[in-house]
Amino acid sequence: MTRSPMVTLTIFGIAAIASWSFSNAASPAVFILGDSLLDVGTNNFVLKAVGKAKYPHYGIDFFNSTPSGRFSNGLNMADFLARVVFGPDVTSPPAYLSLFYHGKYEEKRLAKAINFNPRRRWRRPTNGLNPHPLVARENPAVGVNFASSGTAILDINSAVDQALALSDQVAHVMHVHGNLSATIGSWQTQVLFAKSPFFIGVGNNDVHFFALFRAKLDPDQYIVSLLETYNATLQTLYNLGARKFGIIGVPYIGCSPLMRVTILGGNCSKTGNDLARQLNSGIERVLWEMARRSKGMIYSFGNTYDILFDLYETPERFNITNVRDACCGLGRFNAMTNCHPLAVLCRNRDEYLFWDVSHPSQYAVQVMVESIAFGGPRLARPINWARLASL
Repeated sequence: MTRSPMVTLTIFGIAAIASWSFSNAASPAVFILGDSLLDVGTNNFVLKAVGKAKYPHYGIDFFNSTPSGRFSNGLNMADFLARVVFGPDVTSPPAYLSLFYHGKYEEKRLAKAINFNPRRRWRRPTNGLNPHPLVARENPAVGVNFASSGTAILDINSAVDQALALSDQVAHVMHVHGNLSATIGSWQTQVLFAKSPFFIGVGNNDVHFFALFRAKLDPDQYIVSLLETYNATLQTLYNLGARKFGIIGVPYIGCSPLMRVTILGGNCSKTGNDLARQLNSGIERVLWEMARRSKGMIYSFGNTYDILFDLYETPERFNITNVRDACCGLGRFNAMTNCHPLAVLCRNRDEYLFWDVSHPSQYAVQVMVESIAFGGPRLARPINWARLASL
């Protein structure tokens, strides 16, 4: 099962961190919490986890066409988020559990993940991300990725896929905070947390489970429970010192192949889309209220609902030709199974909106992140993510 050790950094790690002046860096690191849209291999270390992307055809457009734990044909949302902060030459920070697995090199791995070496060259994008090439290699950005496929806002929903609960991810953030405080000091740790964006993307699985299995629950009461937990999570991170929040809204997920294959006529799930829209409105209210009473807090809400709606309803604007089927899968809409070595694989992957039953293709994710990072208030508010990273 998972491990959550409390370790101490080596002298090497301390020296590397101390060499960087946090006060001179707009965003010295990036921390990511969330679900399968952001997971870069966490679930490979969670023995009981149902959702794992460690076999072909996952990663077919990644380094050596090797599965990386990402639910994508190549890069995923975490990679493009890292590029917003550090430029187009990086990939996501490493998965938290990968730093500690086997234990032998845990201290060096953690030191490397948070190695703020000022001689490392970063290029920051100004008005967009470069068109994605076939990724030659991983170049992890500074920071840590805690995301786990199957994570939901409510722990009981995370248990469905045996994923790390959101509360587990927050506990891992606490461990990193404790490690840093013990080595570089509380003040430097507070500066690091205050200046580094915390990107959070959860809620997709809560909407999925409600639409697929729990339609008899009162949706308004369900939303209240979700928002209470979401608010408590944000407050915990704020109390640890986080001040910059990049929030990923719940997308227009009612039209994913997973949702549509469960409906006799193959239509979109109105329940799923309505609940996603309602949850997003509630999250924005939580953010506004918290920012109003929390000194120093800034945030950007990424409206992925409208972005995915645009991709689905007007695909020709984005040179997408298929919004109906998964690129990789079997059966109706290629959604009767997840992607696996025996699944049907499309050739023109950049023309597909969906890579598998519920995850956008690498190209679609790039469009989504570019829209949030550099777009106007319809897609990112009150500021966009590029502005958030620069503050």
